[in-house]
Amino acid sequence: MPTNLTTSSASFTCSRPLARPSAAAPVLAPDAAAGTCAPRHLVDRSLAEPIGRAYHYLDVVQDAYLKGGEPRLLQSYSNESELLTTAFVYDNALAILAYLANPTVANVRRARLIGDALLWAQANDDTYADGRVRQAYAAGPMQFYGGGPSFPGLKREDGKAAHLWPFGFGGSSTGDMAWVGLALAQLYTDTRIRKYLDGAVALGLWIAGRQSPHRYGGYHGGLREDGRTPQRWASTEHNIDAYALFTLLAKLTRERRWTTRAAIAAAFVGEMWNPAGRHFWTGTTDENPDEINVGNVPEDVQSWGLLSLGDRRYEESVDWAVRHLGNTDGTVTGLTYSSQAKVLTGTVTGSAQTSNPAAVWLEGTGHAALALLRRGGPGDAARARQLLQATVTAQESLGAGQTVGRTCDPRGGRLSDPGEGGTWTGTPLPAASGVVAATGPFETGFGWGYFGLQHVGTTAWFVMAGQNFNPYQ
Repeated sequence: MPTNLTTSSASFTCSRPLARPSAAAPVLAPDAAAGTCAPRHLVDRSLAEPIGRAYHYLDVVQDAYLKGGEPRLLQSYSNESELLTTAFVYDNALAILAYLANPTVANVRRARLIGDALLWAQANDDTYADGRVRQAYAAGPMQFYGGGPSFPGLKREDGKAAHLWPFGFGGSSTGDMAWVGLALAQLYTDTRIRKYLDGAVALGLWIAGRQSPHRYGGYHGGLREDGRTPQRWASTEHNIDAYALFTLLAKLTRERRWTTRAAIAAAFVGEMWNPAGRHFWTGTTDENPDEINVGNVPEDVQSWGLLSLGDRRYEESVDWAVRHLGNTDGTVTGLTYSSQAKVLTGTVTGSAQTSNPAAVWLEGTGHAALALLRRGGPGDAARARQLLQATVTAQESLGAGQTVGRTCDPRGGRLSDPGEGGTWTGTPLPAASGVVAATGPFETGFGWGYFGLQHVGTTAWFVMAGQNFNPYQ
């Protein structure tokens, strides 16, 4: 574990950028208004302050429970969610990549703190030693409702990693493993510290063992929440992610086996292409893994297919997403999650809130903006800037008053239901800094929803898209 990696958002100053083997490496300049370093490699200069504020949000969330040089994860959502201190590994992988989009010495240190926490979790699972991580861990102290189990933080009292099986987050999806692998591999690219590449290779090998035996091949969805049972379906998104990881590992290790594995993922993605509609299908169904799921078409695969594979045959998928998933909610115009999210009006899964089919999914809005920038066709840059400016509008107008660093007052800090007379307290998040997951509650059609809560993953995508940084390559 690293030592002497202390960074404080309050005293953060501009540092010389680390060398990164990319023509897109940013040059930095002070931005007094944002209180951090404003990257000059921007889609639009007007984004300098909003992106600076977004980085400040990530810093504050990272320091919510621990400070200094101790490895730690970021709580994915604000305290106002019902997820307590849950840190999804996908969101934390994105936070690493967002820091590396602007690789100052201080940002790389912060990325390393997250990477080291993920490596520690990988090495300290309570059951398995096969390279996996779990879907989510505790970022800070966590007492489950109704007298359930409690965790002091990422490290349980028995010395093992506190994966969140009480929430059903004990599984390991192929997509999550690929994103963590990508983040660790990119950390190796920036630092040349071997342990990050080793961790990425271990995750790649884990995914390679999930090859699907069914009609369309590829890699199946991973392991269910019990950590043992394989998923039957295969996801287009997961295979897009696996392709990117395997391709990067082939480059970094110079081992041909990764190119072969990448080809397996790419072949599955190709099978999911709908030439008539000019978009990707979701993947295969759980009921019949030899059958393509055509019932709900998501945004992420349309943007990520282009970002990961870079194949011009699929570039029209971005047009499909913008055209069919575009939404306007109040003053914010962007994209929603899926075709079903555009029409569902019942209650959001696991919530009493009503789904708003006009809600904008701001993470997906970031995906689409970056894909448009990378495609670079006529009008693409202008459309991307519009989507990014809409995200700034959401950053400045939504999510005010939310907090992080969950404690209960006056009952001694127990992170459970405070009961009669108790109230939740936390550190206020800095104004106009984090980006909410959505402009309002909505159901995705896949059995979960999104809400107007400040979100690490959404903020990270805004940071990357605003700097034209492709996390897949």
